Amino acid sequence: MMKRILSLVLCLLLAVGMAAMAEEAAQADTTTGTPWMDPEVLGNVTEDTPTDPKDNFALYANKDKILTTEMPAGLPMAGQLVNGQLQAIYDVLGMYMQEAPEEHDALLAYNLYWMLMDWDSRNAVGAAPLKQLTDQVEALSSIDEMSEYLLQTPTELQLHSAWEGGITINPNDSTSLVLAVEPKSLMLEDAGEYVQETELGTLTRQAESQLAQKLLVKLGYTEEEAAAKIQNCLAFEGMLASAMHPDSFKHSPEYAASVNNFFSREEMKELQGSLPILEAFSAAGYPEMDQYIVKEPEYIRKLNELWTDENLQLIKDCFIVRGSAAFASRLDRECYDWIQESNNMKNGTPGAVQPDEMRFSAMVSRLLQWPVAQLYTQTYLKPEDKERIAGMIEEIRQAYHGILNEADWLSEETRAKAVEKLDAIQKNVLYPDSWEPYSCEELNFAGPQEGGTLWEAMMAIDRYNTKQMVEQINKPLDHSQWPDASTPHTYNCFYLPNFNAIYILGAYVRPLGDLSAVSDEELYAKLGVTIGHEFSHAFDPTGSQFDKEGNMNFWWTGEDGAAFSEKAERLAAFYDGIQPWKGVNCPGNIVSGEACADLAGMKVILRIAAQKEGFDYDAFFRAYADNYMSVMTPEVARQLLGDQHPLNYLRINIVLQHFDEFLNLYDIHEGDGMYLAPEDRVDIW
Repeated sequence: MMKRILSLVLCLLLAVGMAAMAEEAAQADTTTGTPWMDPEVLGNVTEDTPTDPKDNFALYANKDKILTTEMPAGLPMAGQLVNGQLQAIYDVLGMYMQEAPEEHDALLAYNLYWMLMDWDSRNAVGAAPLKQLTDQVEALSSIDEMSEYLLQTPTELQLHSAWEGGITINPNDSTSLVLAVEPKSLMLEDAGEYVQETELGTLTRQAESQLAQKLLVKLGYTEEEAAAKIQNCLAFEGMLASAMHPDSFKHSPEYAASVNNFFSREEMKELQGSLPILEAFSAAGYPEMDQYIVKEPEYIRKLNELWTDENLQLIKDCFIVRGSAAFASRLDRECYDWIQESNNMKNGTPGAVQPDEMRFSAMVSRLLQWPVAQLYTQTYLKPEDKERIAGMIEEIRQAYHGILNEADWLSEETRAKAVEKLDAIQKNVLYPDSWEPYSCEELNFAGPQEGGTLWEAMMAIDRYNTKQMVEQINKPLDHSQWPDASTPHTYNCFYLPNFNAIYILGAYVRPLGDLSAVSDEELYAKLGVTIGHEFSHAFDPTGSQFDKEGNMNFWWTGEDGAAFSEKAERLAAFYDGIQPWKGVNCPGNIVSGEACADLAGMKVILRIAAQKEGFDYDAFFRAYADNYMSVMTPEVARQLLGDQHPLNYLRINIVLQHFDEFLNLYDIHEGDGMYLAPEDRVDIW
């Protein structure tokens, strides 16, 4: 924990800490990975670096692009996936450069973008709206008043909360919603950092503390008061973190079942103790429910234990520190720049400046998802592409039939249910077929020409979102309606286990250009493998816990389930043995789900390729490697080691070395870096 110190000393420690981090990064030899050097890390690859497809295919296929790729302004990472995300942002940005649209929903997005860009108006408002919120919390004099604050203050005006409450899909009935309670996010992001702080945790603490220090001083606190509040915030979160799941567990197969804890209303009353959780649901407009989900009951028990007058100052300071950072992006230029400095510190890109246009275009896309989505679809996406991809999905589905039928370790009982689930997977391609369910006609705020302010617009959006959630709770869940995370302008593809559905979003496909002109090899490498990857999530360590209806229902026989778990554990152990650089191992338990999907996605496409006369495997493997080409700072590489996806160069090398089609094409044998003996391969499917 931080010591209570004067701001000047705090800032000095931050500077020294950053220098130490930079020195550690400089001393770490990121070229010492085994069995391969990570070519993604900036500086690892030079003109003199030798390449050979037999030793490090990711390096061999991507060396030229690695050397010539420039880091986009303000970003710590570049490459094909980043380019796709940037194209989605720039595509949306182009829509705001036209005349103001007349249609209601599109005009909302247009007005919000230009209010974000209007620094004169934002600077005139300054931090005054945020100070009103912090003053309200500062004035609370008892824990009872804190509880009353959470009940009487509209959700959009609450500076912070000690828990998250809202709707989620009922894991036992995927056609219904249930109210759920879960922990609030932490300053250090990962609860495990409060138990044993890592380099990444130290960097995050330094960056977030520096941001909070500046914001609090701007709000009128002295340097000493600001430093004390930051210390209190970290201290209070540290007490709560001991009762929370660390990130390392959140990516494990056991996590999904661990957070589906049902409590009756009477059990909820007992669990919450002096906390006004049920009362807060009622104040927000939610009806009384027979059952609730508590994702981490121990967190609620710990919070109730700490919800006392003795801890009031810690709680208030936590609200003020965390709430100030959450609202700061809505304020003036100075606050906005401080946020960017904090992000740059965490990403290892000091001094980098990403254009406002890019950031605000992305922000509007998150805040007004469906108004942006409809305009994006009308502008960029084509029905004929939707039709072609839908056909490819069915081709991949049929190929999966062959994979399931040939899995000799499955019993006929489990195989039959797997095939049923496969056939029931819904396909959602590029954009929804109908836009009627996504209308935002009830959302209104004054535009810049009417004297509206960004702060007022953001409050209106928050208020509208809360109202929408309250209205949804008693409605049956329509699986044909796309969830908010699946907007067409989002650069992503995913499988949703509660819906048993895959989503291939428009922005992910757009970088391929005119699909009619794309070769089979490139299309299957850059899109087909991804579709196969998403299909396989229905059968990965987490997806396998949900049945064809999207309900949490383990449909495997005990023997088959054990055999599958053994395969997944073997794959996790395989990744555990990989070192991106000396002394740092891949977290196999975290990446096993995505790694399983990577292997299955490649397997199903190679099965299809075998049926295509004259298929160019060299072009296919190169296009696959190109899809994952990237460069990044060492800091970002460290951060991504905690992500559920393996590092990109491993998604190339490890996947390819598992298949004879690759090994035979490049004449790879024992002793070569890309060789993997048959007995060491992990054949999940």
